Amino acid sequence: MTRVLVVDADPDYRLLVRLGLDAAEGFAPALEAADAQSAVEAAADGAPDVVMLDVSLPGAFETVPKLAPSRVVLVSSRPPEELAIVAAAAGAVGYIGKDLAPTDLPAAINDVTRVVDRLEAVLAKAIEDLPAHLRSAGEARDLVRSTLDGWTDGDRIDDIVLCVSELVTNAVVHAESSPRVMVHVTPAVIRVEVSDTSGVLPVPRDAGPADTSGRGMSILSGFSDRWGSLRRSGGGKTVWFEVARTKPRPVMP
Repeated sequence: MTRVLVVDADPDYRLLVRLGLDAAEGFAPALEAADAQSAVEAAADGAPDVVMLDVSLPGAFETVPKLAPSRVVLVSSRPPEELAIVAAAAGAVGYIGKDLAPTDLPAAINDVTRVVDRLEAVLAKAIEDLPAHLRSAGEARDLVRSTLDGWTDGDRIDDIVLCVSELVTNAVVHAESSPRVMVHVTPAVIRVEVSDTSGVLPVPRDAGPADTSGRGMSILSGFSDRWGSLRRSGGGKTVWFEVARTKPRPVMP
């Protein structure tokens, strides 16, 4: 039985959600909370499997980590392309629009959590240690394409392949290291990490027309939604980037 905690300041919305879930097979009676602090307390007491969290609540994003190990699904009336980015930044497993009919909520929640379960299996196959050789860039591209096939569109995959190729090449050439590549798919974003044994963090450069290198971080900035780097506690560093699984629609003037 899946137990859901619905966190929303609107008692009418909580009632609609509760009625929709209580009538569904496989769901335990829903829990309720009206604010972020109450949600943390209710999650600690009731141990829900899923928390439906209204993003407009004060402190909603800061509350997400405190709700672990429950899976947090953001709820909002924002457009889906915005919610994908918000969910990824907050650490939620997915999102549901507030315009969804209460009777459709059980299926939507099952879809989100089922995707997470399937993706955890993909993650186990998407970590690979590559040799300190330039051919590793090609192997990393193959890893990305085989892992992401069916999880996002071809344009997104092409962007990710370009970025990972640059990072692996940098790890081999500049860090003189055997890179480790990890591809992590979530309902909202695709995250790629490339780790090596060098502790020197990358610095974006303004490469001139005649320069044969120095464009890697510019490519990362141009073809990913966000990126960063960090030093690893055991030595070396990890450079990561994220790309939304769904490409945002262009804003019409």
